[in-house]
Amino acid sequence: MSLQVIPGEFRSLISCSSTQSPNMSNTRSSQRSSSDPANQRAVQEMILERTGREWCLFVDRDGVINRRIVGDYVRTCEDFEWLPNARRALRLLRGWAPHLVVVTNQQGVGKGLMSNDDLVAIHDHVQSVLSTDGVRVDGFQVCQHLEAAKCNCRKPRPELILKWLANNPSSVPDLSIMVGDSRSDIQLARNVAAEVGGCASIRIGGRVDPENMADASFDSLWDFAVAVGKLGEEIEG
Repeated sequence: MSLQVIPGEFRSLISCSSTQSPNMSNTRSSQRSSSDPANQRAVQEMILERTGREWCLFVDRDGVINRRIVGDYVRTCEDFEWLPNARRALRLLRGWAPHLVVVTNQQGVGKGLMSNDDLVAIHDHVQSVLSTDGVRVDGFQVCQHLEAAKCNCRKPRPELILKWLANNPSSVPDLSIMVGDSRSDIQLARNVAAEVGGCASIRIGGRVDPENMADASFDSLWDFAVAVGKLGEEIEG
């Protein structure tokens, strides 16, 4: 798998975060345990399929990386609250994924509650903080439109991901992975798969939706990252 985070550093990151809360996203806990064998098998297959290949890990923002503000929007950098261990998770995942892109709906801009400059400042802040961890996000794909606009870029429609893939042809489209905490994120993965032939899905938090089952479900981004790190080490032997 060639994790860029060396094994000793991986174990250090794990030990620093060994005490985990039952649910480190701010959504309801998943009905499927993060340690479920089905989750482990799914992640193992994802690792094996992507070994030596170039691909992109797409990650939702609110509720996955930072705490979602229920009934409102993250309007300023001060409103942006990292979820526990999210930064460590991104560091581990960036060591696995050749590309890392944040994909998010932000209709607070369309509602006039914040400006595009406010949104850019927030993402510049995220990039700056992550840079201190040695992590860089390849891009922030954002839909600012109102849901009522029925645009092609608002999740779960696939344009945000398809546009990034079109602009980055070295990334193998059908090896893409979408990580999110909502039904629309899982539907997004399916819509992308319908266009390019594949897109795996990871559900973070939330209850398992029988009609929108993800390929694997974890209570937090950190739990997913730990699974990737541990299974990657096992595969490398």
